[in-house]
Amino acid sequence: MNKEQMLELLRKDVVPALGCTEPVCVALCAASAGKLIDDNIEVIEVFTNAGIYKNGMSAGIPNCAMVGLDWAAGLGAFLKNPEKNLELLADVNDEVLKKAEALVEAGKVSVKVDEAAKSLYVKCFLRSNSSEAICVIQNAHTNIVHLSRNGEVLLEKETATTTAGDDVLVNALLEMAIADIRKLVATATEEELEFMLDGVAMNESLAAYSETQEVGVGIAQNLRKEINAGLLANDLVNKIVLQVSSAAESRLDGCPLPTMSSSGAGTKGLVVILPVSETAKAIGASKLKTVQALAFAHLVNRYINAYVGKLSPMCSCVMCSSTAASAGITWLLGGNDEQIAYAIRNMCGTVTGMLCDGGKVGCALKVSTGSFAALMSAIHAVNNVALRVSDGICAETAEQCIKNMARIGNQGMQDTDAEILAIMTTKNVD
Repeated sequence: MNKEQMLELLRKDVVPALGCTEPVCVALCAASAGKLIDDNIEVIEVFTNAGIYKNGMSAGIPNCAMVGLDWAAGLGAFLKNPEKNLELLADVNDEVLKKAEALVEAGKVSVKVDEAAKSLYVKCFLRSNSSEAICVIQNAHTNIVHLSRNGEVLLEKETATTTAGDDVLVNALLEMAIADIRKLVATATEEELEFMLDGVAMNESLAAYSETQEVGVGIAQNLRKEINAGLLANDLVNKIVLQVSSAAESRLDGCPLPTMSSSGAGTKGLVVILPVSETAKAIGASKLKTVQALAFAHLVNRYINAYVGKLSPMCSCVMCSSTAASAGITWLLGGNDEQIAYAIRNMCGTVTGMLCDGGKVGCALKVSTGSFAALMSAIHAVNNVALRVSDGICAETAEQCIKNMARIGNQGMQDTDAEILAIMTTKNVD
């Protein structure tokens, strides 16, 4: 990978998103099909892989008081604005809400798991009096591979089971060692990476939302209260925990503000960005060093996610993104390549195995835990305190640690998603 490819990957990978990515993906699929229907939509049928279904069950939807993929599909179908991509739910208004509510409440919107779909998959089938339309998204949240209206195929892409790791830019990234990625980032100028600060501003605004609005179950509100009361110190670790948990709680409760995403997910973006930016402020890092550390963290996040895959049974927002943040923080703190590898090893031996049981406000506690671990792992690493290679799944190199983490998620937990989904779908909760 050269510098131009690195910058291209960053610009493709670090983009704004509104709302939890899984409901947004379903809404985008429905919007793409809905745009093909001119008269009143009467039936919406959605089929997803288990990961999309699980992650969307309890996630809030921007500009809508309800949760769930049926509502996401209904809103998208009537919005008919796929050109807005991951920000399409910004256009939700009272008229769209009423139309979606009428279909959902009448039981005309169904969402089911397609057991055969093992990778990211959403299929929306829409029917009206005179026409029907189908849209399929596969392998990536915005990757539309099929569009048809009344049996006429309008778009058809290869649907081989590719992953993000098969992308040319990501393949080039995966050919590098973590140390090589850092060296490449160090060749970029402040001007070339200044767009990294857009994500800081966007995610800080999201984190501040709960200062004036009641969100979620009160996680951010309670943290602020205890910091102000002196029970918790107003130090770097609690600033990071508050920022990350506040942004995550707001976002997953349906906050109408966008987040800057990373590796295809908004929560991953705030978990990568906020710990690094808060650390940079705390130590008075230069603008150049700050944007380089942010870029490095985003690239490490992409690197780990390419191995783990989308919608793992494990919480990739913690396992991938918090680990990436730890690597970025270590570099900010003056760590060398060996110490950056120590930070990744420390995270490998700490956060691997945290389950993903869907997107919801409770993720705020998970990502704040991961962010605490990221800072601690980095602080230990720069002081040459590293877990032993003989410890559990830890390994000598950063790259092997990452492969071991992915192996646990991909091979070791193959049946986990099914069990999590079974628990979630059999609960009696109003």
